[in-house]
Amino acid sequence: MPVRFLLLDADQTLLDFPADMAQSFQLMYTSQFAAQRPFSPALLECYDACNNRAWARFEQGACTKQELYLSRFVDFLRETGLKGSPAEINECYFQAMAQTGTPYPGAAELLEELSKGYELYMITNGNVVSQGPRLEHAGLLPYFRAVFVSEAVGVGKPHKAYFDYVAAHIPGFAPEEALVIGDSPSSDIQGAVNAGLRSIWYNPPGSGPCPVPPCTWRAESYPEILEILRHV
Repeated sequence: MPVRFLLLDADQTLLDFPADMAQSFQLMYTSQFAAQRPFSPALLECYDACNNRAWARFEQGACTKQELYLSRFVDFLRETGLKGSPAEINECYFQAMAQTGTPYPGAAELLEELSKGYELYMITNGNVVSQGPRLEHAGLLPYFRAVFVSEAVGVGKPHKAYFDYVAAHIPGFAPEEALVIGDSPSSDIQGAVNAGLRSIWYNPPGSGPCPVPPCTWRAESYPEILEILRHV
């Protein structure tokens, strides 16, 4: 069945999340912690590890989104000995993240080409405060007919309920005409499996090996994504 609806992930598929995260963290750190301890790369590495653990818990259904947001900073404060309010730190971090928006080279060109033949929708586990501004700053927002942020939906990828919500809010949506494109095996590809949708796992060289649920196709570059779609 020809594809009509493309459901695209944002971070590490179209947006350079590691770059945006590093910038946001340093802005937040300067505001919240500079008087306690000078910034160092080791502090960013510690936060990144805490953040990744929190996201893993969320994707496994072990915590809510709000618990994810706060627990990563609870862990960060405990592991570094820094002092602060996790809620205030998180809010400051989100405000800093909303100032970023770094697209990967070729992302806008990819969406420009895809928009000629498909309806594009964003599926993201990001947050409401920053995800829209980041897409706008990156110049990518105009290509999408709608952006479905998990925080607003009330459930996130990879849960079937998230994809059910997306399907119910896309006019004329038909699962057999839809395809998921994303980098994360645990949220994007597993989500496609849970929802019974075809998928392209975007896995550029250097991304590192990891277990992947059954995906329909694998692409290492944006041109490969376009080539796959030409033959679907």
